[in-house]
Amino acid sequence: MKRLLLFFIALGLLAGTTFAQKTTTSKVQTLVIDPGHGGAKPGAQGKQCWEKDLVLSVALKFGKLVEDNFPDVKVVYTRKTDVDISLAERAHIANRNKADLFISIHANSHTTTTPVGVETFVMGLSQSRANMEVAKKENADILLEADYKDNADYKGFDPNSPESYVMFAMYQNVFMDRSLDFAQFIQDQYKANLRTINRGVKQAELFVLYKTSMPSVLTEIGFISNPDEEAFMLSNEGQAKIAISLLNAFNNYKAQVEQTKPKTNLSIEIPGYSKGKSAAQKQAAAAQAKAEAAANKAIDNTVAQTIADNNGMLDDDVARKAAQDAAAAKQKAEAEAKAAAEAATRAEAESRALPIVNYDAPEPAKTVPTTGAEEETPSNKEAGIVEGVTYRVQFLTSDKPLAEGDKSFKGVTGYNMYEQGGLYRYTMGNENTVKKAVSIQGEMRAKGFKDAFVIAFYNGKRISLQEAREMLEEQ
Repeated sequence: MKRLLLFFIALGLLAGTTFAQKTTTSKVQTLVIDPGHGGAKPGAQGKQCWEKDLVLSVALKFGKLVEDNFPDVKVVYTRKTDVDISLAERAHIANRNKADLFISIHANSHTTTTPVGVETFVMGLSQSRANMEVAKKENADILLEADYKDNADYKGFDPNSPESYVMFAMYQNVFMDRSLDFAQFIQDQYKANLRTINRGVKQAELFVLYKTSMPSVLTEIGFISNPDEEAFMLSNEGQAKIAISLLNAFNNYKAQVEQTKPKTNLSIEIPGYSKGKSAAQKQAAAAQAKAEAAANKAIDNTVAQTIADNNGMLDDDVARKAAQDAAAAKQKAEAEAKAAAEAATRAEAESRALPIVNYDAPEPAKTVPTTGAEEETPSNKEAGIVEGVTYRVQFLTSDKPLAEGDKSFKGVTGYNMYEQGGLYRYTMGNENTVKKAVSIQGEMRAKGFKDAFVIAFYNGKRISLQEAREMLEEQ
């Protein structure tokens, strides 16, 4: 055990050095998409399918949408067919391609059929038993690999042994902030487009994320163990909604990193999403045509009745009045038909629930100032600007400002708020050392904020932990 611990300490230090060597990029040029499992590692089993087949289908649809809409982005798949790829090799594929973003796509499962919902993970220490169970389940593929015991990437690691997870305690990823941002964008899109439970952004000890040297997430697109959710994920409509959600999240994330506005009018050409008229729209068009025919018939009847009332003779005034009445009847019928068609179209759009939205679309990030006075913002007034590098603990995020005393705070007071990427982020503390911030982090997690994490600021502006470390080293 002592040798195992020393090995992981060395491995952790080496990994930290590797991550520190790659600086954050201002472009998202390479995306690696990882469909989970494959080959002899089928993943979870539903009533109708295996996880490996389901997530591959979604991954290919998502990749196609990225390729169609972002010709400047190279899309790399860890697999495009039903083949067995080791967890370590999936990360190596991303690293060899110098990826700017990595996403692993999975389907969740449970021993009962009750749970439903979507969630997205970043690498970190599990704060709940449920998160640890997800990590064990996804890491268990290692045990199915033929060269598991001889693979240097796994030496001594047992997914089912609590002692093995000590290696993750030393994990430091300079891309944590961006991983969290991408994960939040994904969950926001799921919330906008899917009718299921939003289980949020979480942390877990996932080996495939541990080995990647770029922003990376693992997303669970639903519970294959729930028959209804499995049926939805298997349908063309369900896969289209999931793939479009991922596309929108990628669009927003890319815009944030590159400090541009998200693309609009994205091209969607996948099964389950049709630009043509749906059944409801066709019914609406038929109803409109029927109404117009009724209007024309009303005109004929009006003229015929007018002629009959005037003994077959029409002078100019009578003819003019008949024409006016007929035109009014036609206009009213056409207006009613148009209103009915529009209502049917809206209903159809709502039933498909596939908006191409820039949900919580971020504004371009501002450069961290190195000199000069900082512009005072409401959030900075509240927090108080402290010169130099400081550390806070972010414990809550909301898509709208929360009123003081809101139940989301769980009784916590004395917090600060800053806005970034269209989200309102709440923090505690404003410390000059990481040690003090970590102490506050423990307090916040004890109060129920299990995913609270440490962030860094410079002169009141958010920076990455790596930037903070480099600034302090230069002093």
